[in-house]
Amino acid sequence: MHEASVALSLIEVVCEVLEEHGAQRAISLTVRLGEWASVVPEALEAAFPACAQGTPLEGAALHIQRVPGVGECPTHGPIPLNVLRGLRCPECGQPTPRLLQGDELELEELELA
Repeated sequence: MHEASVALSLIEVVCEVLEEHGAQRAISLTVRLGEWASVVPEALEAAFPACAQGTPLEGAALHIQRVPGVGECPTHGPIPLNVLRGLRCPECGQPTPRLLQGDELELEELELA
């Protein structure tokens, strides 16, 4: 489960922010997570508390904003993508060579104590 390593990376980034701002701990963090980011939201939510133990994020709430996939079809322009269907236009079935959104893994918001 690589979600634990994702949680550890988030904790590392947040600890750097805490140090920059002279804060002692984080109360909550919000992460934007694209459905094409290869991260299972439920697994990240499960891994985060264990990874945060003994850090300034222990007890912090993890909020995940899910970002749907949007691709660019050469014929139809921006179109919603379904992970089960793959990188193909739902209108014409053509491959969508470019993902416009949905692969995000970003720290969106942080509440410091």
